Amino acid sequence: MSLAVVHDLLATSAPALLFTVVGLGYFLGNIRIRGFTLGVAAVLFVGLVFGALDPVNFVIPEVIYVLGLILFVYTVGLQSGSIFFNLFRRQWLRLTVLAGIAIVGSAAATLVAAQLLGISAPVASGLFCGGLTNTPALAAAVEALRGSLAGSSLDPARLRAVMDGPTVGYSIAYPFGVVGLIVAMQVATKLGHVDFAEEQRRARHSNGLATEEPVLREIRVTNRQLIGKTFGEAMLTELTGMVFTRVKRGSEVELVTSDRRLGEGDILVGVGSQASLRKAELLVGPTVGEAMERFSPEIGHRDLLVINRKMAGATVAELAVELGHPVVVSRIRRGGTHITPHPETTLELGDQIRVVAHRGDLDRLTKLVGDPLKDISEADFLSFSLGLVLGVLVGMIPIPLGGGHVVRLGFAGGPLVVGLVLGRVGRTGPIVWTLPVNASMTLRQLGLLFFLAGVGTRAGGSFVHTLVTQGLTLFFVGAGITVISVALTLVIARRFFGYDAISAYGIVAGIHTQPAALAFANAHTGSESPNISYAAVYPVALIAKIILAQLLVLV
Repeated sequence: MSLAVVHDLLATSAPALLFTVVGLGYFLGNIRIRGFTLGVAAVLFVGLVFGALDPVNFVIPEVIYVLGLILFVYTVGLQSGSIFFNLFRRQWLRLTVLAGIAIVGSAAATLVAAQLLGISAPVASGLFCGGLTNTPALAAAVEALRGSLAGSSLDPARLRAVMDGPTVGYSIAYPFGVVGLIVAMQVATKLGHVDFAEEQRRARHSNGLATEEPVLREIRVTNRQLIGKTFGEAMLTELTGMVFTRVKRGSEVELVTSDRRLGEGDILVGVGSQASLRKAELLVGPTVGEAMERFSPEIGHRDLLVINRKMAGATVAELAVELGHPVVVSRIRRGGTHITPHPETTLELGDQIRVVAHRGDLDRLTKLVGDPLKDISEADFLSFSLGLVLGVLVGMIPIPLGGGHVVRLGFAGGPLVVGLVLGRVGRTGPIVWTLPVNASMTLRQLGLLFFLAGVGTRAGGSFVHTLVTQGLTLFFVGAGITVISVALTLVIARRFFGYDAISAYGIVAGIHTQPAALAFANAHTGSESPNISYAAVYPVALIAKIILAQLLVLV
């Protein structure tokens, strides 16, 4: 087959072009050179090459990359929703300060460069948006500029040149805005000699996730301040991180319930990490070798899969209510992550849970949670489609900023926000919003590949054109904006706020609202933890950039 035939095929068939870029990029992304791989981000670079080779014909339709973006951010939101709200509630100040310093610092650098180099405000605003890789901010800047020029006396040619300023600046700065984030993570890893095994342990601990296989220990109650308190009042799980399943008083062994009162000398059976065990020894008392399970034959445990959609979205506390008898969920494994269960923890489809209950209730529990022989990878596309529609609608809602200006969250912000909320809610009546882990991962990966291929081919041509016609000055200003933002974020996050490297990389991607950087962070660190910090900082960063982009274009 000649090159001309291949060219014509790719130029006339969007599916052929799409899967050529995806396939070639995925292949190149798995090539390892001195320990370095691009991963799925290679799809973006292959797209840029194809777009530069033929900017007219090698362009994947916009609807494909928009669809990919929506799928990716929505599934990230669903997966991270339940953890995001807990994390942001505890770290909102640090995350807001981080995003504010990085974005305001980048805006200040943009303003200084524009003054020193004579760059017009519209182009400078576009450089700011491209350097921080944010299309909604670009759209907001264009709308603000259009509003400010309404009724202008400029001739049509000059007016068109001014109106194109933000787009020109954006197209120059955007490619390095993506590449720069990826390079920065690689450089930070090399310079910091990052141990990802240790960083992953720190990331999961800070996010409230267990980092190791839980251990079971018996602990005697000797702390007099706990005597007479109920388990609910003592908040032992919240304070130690251990889940307590049984309590022995004399020869009597019972399940732990929130209204059960603690007595001196009670022996508790707890499940948790080594770190949580040390906390329990300090707060509750010493460990003992009672081998409790031998003294409680009427109480047993069983490992189950959450298959029943009626239970998906229910909390751990609601499981006991539904059963009508006491039940303790001692462990939850979601994907490759161990989660410490709390009464308010939401169960999701595909969760592997260990339940402790009276043996007569175990069969009923199995039927209630679901039949593990059924396919757990099947997704409910009715609720999935409804969630996507809600996300698109939320993204279209105009948010007034005053002066007649409005902004919108767009296709990236709307589905992410809705996904976070629905991931936290889990279930609304008969509608289960969450997805099984296998289905969620597949849809997220597919959406990301579509997005990277589409945005790469669409940016390739404009990048080369604007670089040739506008010169390297604007390119280096845009690159400087990216570098300043990344440097501020990593230094403050690591040195001053004590974030682990994995969470810091997620924060960098979130402040830049850049899915490609998030994908690289996941692949580079071998962890899903960047998704959580990305989702936590994303809304703050998005709003800040939308506001500052409009201020820059009007200066």
